[in-house]
Amino acid sequence: MKRLLVLIIVIVSSAPAAAQSVYKWVDEDGEVHYSQTLPPERVASGHDRLTEDGLLAERIERAPTEQERLELQRKLELERDLAEQQRIRNQQDRLFLASFPTEQDIRRTIDARRRTVESEQQTLESRIEQVRQRFVDAVREAAALERRGEPVPESLSARIGAERTEINLLNDRTSEIRQRLDELDRQLSTDLERHRRITADRNGGSRSDAAGEQG
Repeated sequence: MKRLLVLIIVIVSSAPAAAQSVYKWVDEDGEVHYSQTLPPERVASGHDRLTEDGLLAERIERAPTEQERLELQRKLELERDLAEQQRIRNQQDRLFLASFPTEQDIRRTIDARRRTVESEQQTLESRIEQVRQRFVDAVREAAALERRGEPVPESLSARIGAERTEINLLNDRTSEIRQRLDELDRQLSTDLERHRRITADRNGGSRSDAAGEQG
């Protein structure tokens, strides 16, 4: 250490009137170097620039490698993407809360949609019952003909086939309606949870208003 201090003093004392900077760096072997000129191979490496009094004037960090630069670029791009996603999410939350100020507003909206689907379901069930009755009547008519030993007309056989096909199609539509009703239940649960999260964030963790939770 004394040798290093003496070296700094000698460098500083021998400097001309226009003081020059002293550079300090540590090589790959851990040895500390001082010089008034910075070797070209050290320009891109980490080093310190000292004042004429031996004080730290500037610390130059090591230039990143190509791999480090690419990794930093990927990290910055990821942070920008996340920030943009958060911005969009915040905007969507504001619009959601403007549309549904309370939980009761959500329930009313979902209930209205459910009533529409249930009305469609009732109409469909009535239609199925009508078609099923026509199918049963046609099958009974064909069975009566066969019992009497008479041939079943092609028109009757075609009607039986058509009624069976329509019943299957109507049953498929019934399954779709049940799925839509289940989806409305899931949406209600999701929207209520979202509303509580947004209002809790805005109110510092407090729950949404009691009036909105009724119903």
